[in-house]
Parts: sequence; structure tokens; C-alpha cells
Amino acid sequence: MTVDIASTYTGPFGMAYVPVTERTRLVNDPHALALIDFTEGVRVPDGTSDFAEWLPQVGGLPVCEYWHSTEPVAYERRGNFHLARTSELLFLRLMWPDTGRVEEDAQVVYAELMTVLRAEGYPHLVRVWNYLPRINAEEAGHERYRSFCVGRAAALEAVRALDDARLPAASALGSCGGGLQVYAIAAREPGIQIENPRQVSAFRYPQRYGPRSPSFSRATLKRWREGVHLYISGTASIVGHASLHETLESQLGETLANIEAVVGEAHRVEGLKVHTPNELSLIKVYLRNPADAVATEAWLRERLGKRLPMVLLQGDVCRSELLVEIEGAYFGETE
Repeated sequence: MTVDIASTYTGPFGMAYVPVTERTRLVNDPHALALIDFTEGVRVPDGTSDFAEWLPQVGGLPVCEYWHSTEPVAYERRGNFHLARTSELLFLRLMWPDTGRVEEDAQVVYAELMTVLRAEGYPHLVRVWNYLPRINAEEAGHERYRSFCVGRAAALEAVRALDDARLPAASALGSCGGGLQVYAIAAREPGIQIENPRQVSAFRYPQRYGPRSPSFSRATLKRWREGVHLYISGTASIVGHASLHETLESQLGETLANIEAVVGEAHRVEGLKVHTPNELSLIKVYLRNPADAVATEAWLRERLGKRLPMVLLQGDVCRSELLVEIEGAYFGETE
């Protein structure tokens, strides 16, 4: 099946889930920002958009995540980062070896990330994905996710980028292997931060969740030259700052309520045309237990319909008691 990617979004770029059989045809597409294969191996070749995640797909037709630009894309390497560039955005990716010192690794990676962004003229992060193995494991007396948050915050603070009003949407999940993998979208001008009225902002969590709060917003709304995008961060069954519920179905219900609140807030505050989760362009679902895939997809399809594109991946959520996390995006017309 050949996919008409341009029909899946409005704006200067967008993303779609395409059958993995399309990968060979698309890997050298000059308009590709990224082609992400959900496998247990990692390829990060120079000069192309092709790479893979250590978060295998669970259930459904095997797909790739395909980011596509209306402009031809230029590929470069700056230090440890692979770049895909257009006139409006920079798509960056990096795989850092697992040294067993995740706080130091996060600080080094984010310090280099901010240096590259500023040197290249795209200083504003709008969306970031962070994947690291053993995210809930203890290392040097601390949970690895909490240590990651300390390192990330230290790097941002050092370059005066730890601004509560300018934090990007982000996800942080536990991968099945590899090292610290980061990929991000950056722009010349900042996006608009959207918070969830049902939740304490992550950057204001109390210290019981770690010595440094997570450095991300619940969503970012970005008005590009030819479109508006909403990037929804990884979202779970958290109300206020507390994790709620023990069963998968109850956690799914709370997670969907949080996504609905974020979309509704973007609609209320910034006039986003859509205001319900089923109007999003796509969602991505991370499951701690692969055996939950069939039940999760059935539950979501019943509430969101059969047409909303989604992919389910195996990934550990940053709190060990949480079973599922969902992120989403909307690629729409200029308002």
C-alpha cells in the first residue's frame, strides 16, 4: 500500500504511521525528516532520516513513524547529533551509550543539545522524546528517571533555558535496551505552553518525586507559517500530582480524561479548532505489559473510534505503579 503522506496533515510538516513495507521506498525520500522503525535494533546512519527505537510495537499492523516536510530536507551532523533541517524547523536525534551514570549522561546530552540549537539558529525546543533503559531501576541510590531529571534540569539551568513558561512538550519512557535516546523538534520561535487544569504542572511537583522536577510542559501549541500543531506530552493516570488507580481500565480512563482536559485547554485559551481527543491527528500508546495490548486497543477504539491512527509500543512508564502512558498530536490548518 502506498501512503499519500500529504493527505494526513496540514502545515509545513507532519507525521503518519505507515506500513513497515513502505520503509524501503521512503528511507531516501528527500522530504523525510525522520523514519522511525519500532524494532529492538537501532540504526542511526549518517545522512539519512532512518533510525529505530528500542520500543517494539505490540499488536496491530507493523508500522513506521514517518515525519515528512513539504520542503526538501538537508541532513547534517553536529557533534553527536544527527540533524534534519528545513527553513522552519530542526529535527534532531542522538543515541548515547548507557554508561550506568544517567544523571551525568543526561546533563552532557542536554548541554550539547542546547549548544547545537543555539548555534544552528533554532533555539526553541517544542517537542522532545527521551527513552532510556531500566527507567525505574535504582542507580547510585536513586531511581534512574529521577536522576535523568536532575541531569536534564542542570543542563538547562546552566544555559538559562529552565524557564517555566517556555518548557517543551516531552515524553520519557523506559526502553527495552540501548542507551539514552533523544529526538526533538526545535524552531526559530517558541511555541505556546499548555498546562492541564486537572494536574499540577510537572515542573512544580513536590520533592517527594525527586530532587528536581521534570522539565516539560503538558503540551505545546506551535503556530507555524502554514499550520498549527498541538504536541501532547506523555500523559498518564495522574490527578494533581498523585498517581491514581491500579487497574489498566481505570488508568486508561483517567489518562483519557487528562488528554481531553489538555485539548480542551488549548481550545479554550488559544482557540484550537479541535477540543476532543478523537479529533487529534494520531496518538501513541506506551504499555508496561505487552499482554495488555489487545484490551487497551479495544478500550481506546470503543471511545475514540476506528479512524484515529494509533500505535501501541512496549515501554516502561516513569512511575513504576503506572501501566500505560499516551501521547498525541494534532496537525491542523492555520487559524
